[in-house]
Amino acid sequence: MYYSNRFLISAALATTIIFSTSAQEVKKCGIHAATVRTFGMTPERLQNQSLAFSQLERETALYQNSGARDEVLTIPVVFHVIHNNGPENISTAQIYDALEVVNRDFNALNEDLDQVVSAFEDVIGDVQIQFKLARKDPNGVCHSGINRIVSNETYVGEEDMKLLIQWPRNKYLNVWVCSDASGAAGYSLYPGSVNGSDNSDMDGIVIQASYTGSIGTSNNFRSRVLSHEIGHWLNLRHLWGNSNSPGEEDNCDNDDNVSDTPNSKGWTVCNLEGISCGSLDNVQNYMEYAYCGRMFTEGQKTRLRTAALSSVAQRNQLSTQTNLIATGLEGDPILCEATFSVDEYVICVGDSIRFIDESFHDVNNWSWDFADGSSISGSEQGIHDDLYHIFNDAGTYEVVLTASNGFESLSSEPTNITVLPSGSMENPAIQGFEAASFPSEDWFVIDQLNDGGWEMTEDASFSGTRSLHLANWENDIEFNKDFLLTSTIDLSAATEVRIEYKWAYCFKGTSEEDDTDDRLRISVTGDCGNDWDLRKMHRGYTSLPSAPPHYYPFVPQSTDEWNEFTLILDQSQYMTSNFRVMFEFESRLGNDIYLDDINITAYDSSMLAVQYWSMDTEWSLFPNPSDGASSLSCTTLLPQDTRIVIYDAMGRIVDSVFEGPLPAGTHNFTVSPMNLSRGTYFIVVEAEGVYRSLTWMIK
Repeated sequence: MYYSNRFLISAALATTIIFSTSAQEVKKCGIHAATVRTFGMTPERLQNQSLAFSQLERETALYQNSGARDEVLTIPVVFHVIHNNGPENISTAQIYDALEVVNRDFNALNEDLDQVVSAFEDVIGDVQIQFKLARKDPNGVCHSGINRIVSNETYVGEEDMKLLIQWPRNKYLNVWVCSDASGAAGYSLYPGSVNGSDNSDMDGIVIQASYTGSIGTSNNFRSRVLSHEIGHWLNLRHLWGNSNSPGEEDNCDNDDNVSDTPNSKGWTVCNLEGISCGSLDNVQNYMEYAYCGRMFTEGQKTRLRTAALSSVAQRNQLSTQTNLIATGLEGDPILCEATFSVDEYVICVGDSIRFIDESFHDVNNWSWDFADGSSISGSEQGIHDDLYHIFNDAGTYEVVLTASNGFESLSSEPTNITVLPSGSMENPAIQGFEAASFPSEDWFVIDQLNDGGWEMTEDASFSGTRSLHLANWENDIEFNKDFLLTSTIDLSAATEVRIEYKWAYCFKGTSEEDDTDDRLRISVTGDCGNDWDLRKMHRGYTSLPSAPPHYYPFVPQSTDEWNEFTLILDQSQYMTSNFRVMFEFESRLGNDIYLDDINITAYDSSMLAVQYWSMDTEWSLFPNPSDGASSLSCTTLLPQDTRIVIYDAMGRIVDSVFEGPLPAGTHNFTVSPMNLSRGTYFIVVEAEGVYRSLTWMIK
């Protein structure tokens, strides 16, 4: 694939002010609403009717005096990242970070523990439970512990999303990461709520991607949400009881059944001197809403460990040695796969790419072959598993990583890195999709979902016999994006560039329900793709449709069913040798779309096309300027298929001079301004896929 992650992936929020504001827009926890959705009753009513809740309360009371096992319990975890190729598809590093935060919190190892107010220092609880990514799947096959599934359910984040995938809850803690956790930062269900086999498929934790861990799409301010939800998963209530409504007066009459957490109305702000029910509140508790969690208490530790060792919801099976062996957390070391991620697939000469190891498991030595004559090996984390490499020569390089865990080694599949030279494309860049080969070294296609993407077709065209087609009619994944990108064009001698293109698109039907807001975006870059700037967008509700709605996959029947636009740029940041253009189509489940006649022309200060010659055959045009006919002549040494077309200054085809085989020898063509007004025109010669442009002035 060819794309810039810096363009496709949204940047994380950057300031605490923004984080604090956003936190108020999303409920921290949705356990109450999730329970009502799942069972159609309030948690209070459910608890009164559940034998499982009563069992857990009895076991909690007995645990304090039973001398129950006090060693560190290990619970296998699997993350199911439900995404639609957006920022919710969080990185592996962010998932590792999320578990690191949770393990610090549950084992009282967090660096901010010294910030706990003195009144609660003596009741800080070291829960002694650790959470580790599973290393084997339910079939015993080596696995990363992370599943990634594309689905629109990521934008809903409710029970139907859980049904997409779940591993057995008696072997794994299931965590679903999504874009929207039903309006909350996250939610879980109490073990007593999901004790029966008929609702076991609801067991686990749902968390919004932007509240997972402390890096990437999240931040340190939001990083304790997963600790909070695991608290519910192991039978902890909010400090004010079961509701999702902190701050209400009658919350003082409710209790979390923990003796060392004073009754509280519930806090959404971090008031460390807060008193809401007659005594100092434990505002820094992870089960509060104040986003300044630092601790669990000893009483909460008792409830958490009781639930982890109880048969309710099969929690006690998770930490057994048998299960730890089955999930790969104990036993012989296993190395499943050598793999890595990159932040770019296409760069320019002299640029760097970040390579991040994602091999599993327990890799402690890395050897990189960058296929450009250089390599690096070593065993230092942060240096040899996460590094940058500069490519100094144009070409395509197959980068390979060999990873070792001290017992065995594996090599990754090659990853293609394309390094572009500056100014690799002709000016003007004429793309009518008539060439037999496409994509090419000058035009790249990105098909994120590998479902077809942009493809050439002979079913329709504005001119010639071919165009570029995207089959969108049967697409059922909203916000799916497909990309068409150019290589580099040298604009360093230009003062203006014009990008002309034509497209055809329509709605699916005639009713308002069939109108869709699909998007065609045109972005440009002057630095090869490190930063893309959106310069034009055609929306389905406004300027995108070019034809009446169709009840079937759209195929334009005439030039009347096409639109065209010319984007004019004169900003200095684009007048570089590494200028590129990107066409992006974002589906909102509409009809098919076509692209044709993409013309990119650079002009100097005199509005003459900037010429870059690469064709072996020499062409001459005389007289020029002309007030009558001019003669276009050349001598060819070998026969070649040739097409000669005249464009106006807006990039529109105004005449076709010749198209067909051109035998070896001397050739003369007469070009006449008979139907053309005074001005600047471009005679573009295409021979064997190579273009040449001659500026023609008519007086």
